[in-house]
Amino acid sequence: PESVKTAYNTMKWIVTIGWAIYPIGYFMGYLAGGVDVNALNMIYNIADVLNKIGFCLAIWACATTESDA
Repeated sequence: PESVKTAYNTMKWIVTIGWAIYPIGYFMGYLAGGVDVNALNMIYNIADVLNKIGFCLAIWACATTESDA
């Protein structure tokens, strides 16, 4: 169904872009030595919240669309 395709594409972008924050943060903070540890921790926490909530909202939107149909 179209709602599943939409949810899949949304989740694909969340994983591709949203989860890219973690290796970029690791590189900047530990390998390049350019980020404060506390700032890096805050960035990781914000990324966690946004990625997990966004992923769940995509699933919820798909489920409610399919249950309405």
